Amino acid sequence: MSKRIQTYEDLQEEKLRLEALLESRKADIAENWSEIKRNLSPVTKVFSFITKLTHRNSSNPLLNFGIDMAGDIFLKKFFLRKADFITRLLLPVFIKNYSSNVLGDKKGNNLFSKLKNIFKKDPQYHYDQGQAPNVASTGPINPAAATAGPI
Repeated sequence: MSKRIQTYEDLQEEKLRLEALLESRKADIAENWSEIKRNLSPVTKVFSFITKLTHRNSSNPLLNFGIDMAGDIFLKKFFLRKADFITRLLLPVFIKNYSSNVLGDKKGNNLFSKLKNIFKKDPQYHYDQGQAPNVASTGPINPAAATAGPI
């Protein structure tokens, strides 16, 4: 406030100035908040990874059953056959939890949907539409065969 308010017009001007100052401060706060979120994104990714290791996705029990069977058969019997007790106890749990989160994600970014998107026929990315390309002929493939007479 640079001057004293003496009339109603002065009050209206001060109100407009303060509202403009409030909007600029809100914009500054929103910009700072988005910068803080951007700077903390590696930390949130680490916590997300740790959460996937320690908690199981229970949305698909059939998938979890298959992961349990594969974990028991392959991990404990083959890969960790000669490992110590702690490794044989903890590593399969972490791998089962993480794989249940990766395979059972419902957001559309699980392993199955990524594989489906790879093999999905999308005309935007396919150049061959069943038509031969319009390329000028360069002649026969073997020029010697075209000039040679009968043998």
